[in-house]
Amino acid sequence: MAPVKKLAQGKLPIEVLKPMLHSLTASGLVVAPDIGIDVGVTRTKGRFLVSSSDPITGVVDRIGWYAVNVSANDVATSGIPPDTLNIVALFPDGTSERDIGKIMREINETADSLGIAVAGGHTEITPKLDRIIVVVTAIGSGDKYVTSGDSKQHDSLLLTKTAGIEGTSILAKLPSIAKQLEPSTQRTAKNLIQKLSIMKESRIAFKTGKVHAMHDVTEGGVLGSAVEMSMAAKLGVGLYREKIPIDPTTREICEKLRIDPLRLIGSGSLLIACKATDSKLIISELQAVDIPCTEIGEFLPSAEERWLESRGKKETLSAKSIQDELWPTLRKYGDLS
Repeated sequence: MAPVKKLAQGKLPIEVLKPMLHSLTASGLVVAPDIGIDVGVTRTKGRFLVSSSDPITGVVDRIGWYAVNVSANDVATSGIPPDTLNIVALFPDGTSERDIGKIMREINETADSLGIAVAGGHTEITPKLDRIIVVVTAIGSGDKYVTSGDSKQHDSLLLTKTAGIEGTSILAKLPSIAKQLEPSTQRTAKNLIQKLSIMKESRIAFKTGKVHAMHDVTEGGVLGSAVEMSMAAKLGVGLYREKIPIDPTTREICEKLRIDPLRLIGSGSLLIACKATDSKLIISELQAVDIPCTEIGEFLPSAEERWLESRGKKETLSAKSIQDELWPTLRKYGDLS
């Protein structure tokens, strides 16, 4: 009998997840579960109901803030803003009522700041759990939507803000990493959490009527998310390293740790696909409200063609070749306290 293969931390590998998704019953769905698709879509009373669920497992500090924003971001990529959340919060033995109350208040305050209602959920003290886990399901409804799989051949690929936002803010909180940084760098990195929401830019971009597809940058960073987006559309993608913006703080931390910022989890950035002739309009609309937006690549006709060009040389990209930098770095430098 062949040995049982153990999987690495993080999202399930695509080759493992894909057959599981395709075995699910999808009758009645407008958009069924698939690789690279951020949301599920159903129709109810003539409107589209969009939903998405996400767990927070890699952080403890400000976990409520992360949980709400990350799940809300997924729904926002449809062009329909979320209006309702359900929360599942699991706590280890020994968690105090005060600590639970603090997290629940943070969830409620974050949701309220985004105009989202917390409708309900479940909380419990869970045996054999060594950390807090919060899972959020976000829901919204509207008359029209896009998905991350709606990119077209020769579309331009745009990126808002910079690469590795979420990963930078998480790594800067590790004591063994923080002591290597100047106090000003620590503060700047930790404050990147304030950029975690993509609800504003998704709304503004969608309102132009020129967006074909959107996808938030999560595990695997800009590269992993762009590959997911191309797979969802059954297209290829070409990216240009020199065009992808990286915050100086992110660059400094990644250079110290010898990791690639383009492969670092990056909630807070949004990938947008549009006709090449419409990219300037979308960039201009976002820059008018102080949201940086940059054209970083294009979608290619052949689904077998996925690459990152750097200084004239092309590196082939695939889902298997892109592992998020966060998990191995957490293992190396110690988990968050």
